[in-house]
Amino acid sequence: MENRKGKRTFIALALSFMIFNIFISLSSNSYFIGKILKNNYFMTVELQNDSAKEKIQEFEKFLLENENVKGIKFLSKEEAFRNLQKELEIVIPKSENPLPNSIIIYFKDEKNLHAIQELLDVNPMVREIYIDNQFLQTTERKISAVNMSLFLCLFLSLGMCYQIITILRGVIVRDYMLYAVKNPQNKRNFFVARNKNLIPFLGSAIVGGLIFFNIYIILRERYQKILSTLILQSFKQIVILEVVATLVVIVLAWKSTAKLKKDEV
Repeated sequence: MENRKGKRTFIALALSFMIFNIFISLSSNSYFIGKILKNNYFMTVELQNDSAKEKIQEFEKFLLENENVKGIKFLSKEEAFRNLQKELEIVIPKSENPLPNSIIIYFKDEKNLHAIQELLDVNPMVREIYIDNQFLQTTERKISAVNMSLFLCLFLSLGMCYQIITILRGVIVRDYMLYAVKNPQNKRNFFVARNKNLIPFLGSAIVGGLIFFNIYIILRERYQKILSTLILQSFKQIVILEVVATLVVIVLAWKSTAKLKKDEV
């Protein structure tokens, strides 16, 4: 009977650690996707046709010195023309290229848009500014959804941490009560009950973690084959975080059992 209860406790802890790792990975991926989405803020600036190379370089330096600008990319009129032909799937003679040189400006936040735009409006180098407002609004909604997912998964991770601590404390109390009935005179009953559960507790954390990693790798590969646009962290990117998070839970749970007193159990 006792062995059966021990197996049930081990399985419950292993599953709890597995679910804890799932929520940690979801939190990590939410943060990762949010960072990628924030790098998508951009505007396209067309330059005057008579802009010399030196003036363009000075203009690029001027943009990079602005605290609201994250990065820039120069797009020559030849490259823009090739991209246009690919998009339209037609061939146009080079002599008929109507496109000017342009610069793609990446900025940190949608709130920085107006500040950058005001600088560009009065700059003689600028011919036209193109801003995809619909794209920016869609990106903002995605970031809000990802942030909500991040906080929800972190909250659920804390819930699983509490569950792991509760299960461990409960099994130690149970074993202590059994030892106390068998040998009430032994003052080391509580320490024996506590130390007895150390190895199974660590084992359940390892088993739960290994199950999670196998599930994560398999599901990541399958989902990315179905959804090529789905961005998920690789095993190498999450393994350190998962191990550290698991170790933190192990330490917290084990320390919490040291606070149990005989009069409480």
